[in-house]
Amino acid sequence: MRRILLRSVAALTLAATVTVPQQATAQELPTLPQPSIPQPTIPTVQDMRREVDRIEYEAYKALPKELQDNPVFAGSSRPAATQSGKPRADKPDQADKAKSQSIADDTCSNCVAITYDDGPDALTGQLLDTLKAKDAHASFMVLAPHAYAHPELLRRMEAEGHTVGNHTDTHRELNKLPANDVDAEIKSGTAAIKAATGETPRWLRPPYGATNQTVAHAAKNNGQAQALWSIDTLDWKDRNSDHICAAAVDGTQAGDIILMHDIHATTVDAAPCVIDGLRAKGLEPVSLDTLIPNPEPGRQYLSR
Repeated sequence: MRRILLRSVAALTLAATVTVPQQATAQELPTLPQPSIPQPTIPTVQDMRREVDRIEYEAYKALPKELQDNPVFAGSSRPAATQSGKPRADKPDQADKAKSQSIADDTCSNCVAITYDDGPDALTGQLLDTLKAKDAHASFMVLAPHAYAHPELLRRMEAEGHTVGNHTDTHRELNKLPANDVDAEIKSGTAAIKAATGETPRWLRPPYGATNQTVAHAAKNNGQAQALWSIDTLDWKDRNSDHICAAAVDGTQAGDIILMHDIHATTVDAAPCVIDGLRAKGLEPVSLDTLIPNPEPGRQYLSR
């Protein structure tokens, strides 16, 4: 009994001497560092197109030379865009076209034509912004499916004083086609442009510059002169904006027609350098309609 009582007293004494800590307040709790969660970076359309261009170019460089020289792999043939609704046929504002035309009458002895093939494309709007900011003009040789996909860009080209030319429907080598197919290719391209702008194009650029008497005859019957080129930047092959700029500027003289493609991000990025570089040489970038105001249908023009 005594032992039990002693244990009870000891237990009570121990309980009295043990301090139970109070619950910590919020202020006394340590502040834990908040984890840093990186915000995702959403790439722009231009960023994605540059990456696509880079991948395409790396794949192209890995090809054997005999395939690199084949136009199909050289980058001029792209999948046709799908038609996205019926375009309107709004009439463009003619003010910029009249301004551009006046250059031909007064000071076009120092003019060169910068031309872009295979569009319009997602990047074409950026290129138009650059041309407008620089007060420069160009020519766009459009494919029929792309024209149907982006009619608003064709209307903008017309309204801002650029030339819209025919680059056919399916981008085939016209000199390898029978006369009926050549005519159909030209008519399809013409219809797409007219649907968007209400205008019939005066210029045809045969894909790859592949032309012959059959093409010339069909072009003449459709009222279109053949816009070839004297300066090939090879921008489809060398996806480097500095190189493209140098190719467009270094050897260029008054009256030249410069070939580029508005489907490549590096070409669009090179546009400010091209315009500034030409002007530094005393040359003015203009549209084909300004460089050659009265082209003869069917005739080939490599320069003025």
